[in-house]
Amino acid sequence: MTYAQKNTIMEPVLTGDMANKIIQAAFTEANKNGLFVTITVVDQSGQTLAVLRHHHAGVHTIRASYKKAFTACSQKRETAEIAKGIKDGSIPEDIRYLDENILAMDGGIPIVIKGKVVGGIGVGGAHGSEDVRIAKAGLKVLQ
Repeated sequence: MTYAQKNTIMEPVLTGDMANKIIQAAFTEANKNGLFVTITVVDQSGQTLAVLRHHHAGVHTIRASYKKAFTACSQKRETAEIAKGIKDGSIPEDIRYLDENILAMDGGIPIVIKGKVVGGIGVGGAHGSEDVRIAKAGLKVLQ
């Protein structure tokens, strides 16, 4: 065995194909309920892997869904948890200023594979709790 083989670290990765399956499942869930949303999936570095916007979703939902996905990935927790923490004082309000892409609104969930955050999903366009439900429906394809 070579030095490189001995010292190679194997880590899970979120692929574009996986991102598309997640988005499709979430989009199907939103359509079932007549909700017009945009869904974004980012990789572990916060770069967009996939986006799908319903033709009736507001234009603001494109950026909102990205920021929710970015925030969930970056902070390694649901954006709803961050929003609640800011409201109750357990998370400093300054978290909003860490990066221009931080958004503390419900609808962002980190994507975890084998215990490692490999990306994030963000949904924008429905009520916060609906955004969360749609995102979770998308993540079921990974189970």
